[in-house]
Amino acid sequence: MTSKIKKSGLVFGLLISITLTSCVSTYVANLQRTSDKEVEVFTTIKPTKEYTELKYIQVDGSIFNQPEKLLTKLTQRAKKEGADAVINVRYDYQWTWPIISGTAIKYK
Repeated sequence: MTSKIKKSGLVFGLLISITLTSCVSTYVANLQRTSDKEVEVFTTIKPTKEYTELKYIQVDGSIFNQPEKLLTKLTQRAKKEGADAVINVRYDYQWTWPIISGTAIKYK
């Protein structure tokens, strides 16, 4: 009986270990502009030019959306709002849904 319990515990522990360590994904989003017409993106630094904050923008995605797609949607919306850049850009999750947010700004 004790041997059966030990075996069950070992199998359970092994399954938990595999489950917790087997699902690893890496996502990359390019923050560099490819043209001067695109909206600039700032995550940890702020622009050196003077600016006015326009709006806070948040883009929600589904569990299948990659950061690059969400970032594209964020910059498209910022451009639509007349922004030159988006500052304080953050990528996060609400439950299992990815979100990206930031503050749209206009240079003075």
